[in-house]
Amino acid sequence: MTDIHAAIGRVQLTKLDEWTRTRQANAAFFDANLQGVVTPPVAEGAVHVYHQYTVRVLDDRDRFARALREEHNIGSGVYYPIPNHRLPSLATYAPGLDLPQTEEAARQVLSLPVHPSLTDADLQRIVTAVSVVAGAGA
Repeated sequence: MTDIHAAIGRVQLTKLDEWTRTRQANAAFFDANLQGVVTPPVAEGAVHVYHQYTVRVLDDRDRFARALREEHNIGSGVYYPIPNHRLPSLATYAPGLDLPQTEEAARQVLSLPVHPSLTDADLQRIVTAVSVVAGAGA
């Protein structure tokens, strides 16, 4: 890391608490308003920072993501498409392991935008788009 990058990083770290609170507020809005997807659970007593807001799409996740992007101009991400026990780097530690819930989760997870730059209008647009796509059976 260069000195310039370090200086920028130090300034950004001073904003981390505010960014986290904003992400948490954005996630709370999604929790209260999203329909047609399974929102992320948070264990009792735990605090989530929502670096990602990952929902589960019970139908065709890839078609759902494509509809969000193409019909509503909303990006999303699939950050863990391969279950850990199937990754080449870890597969040797789990030969023949059958984890059907893990396989199912890997097929269903989709991360929606939750970053602190989202406006109230952006949040509402995401909620509306998810509801429309979910209602359309994407």
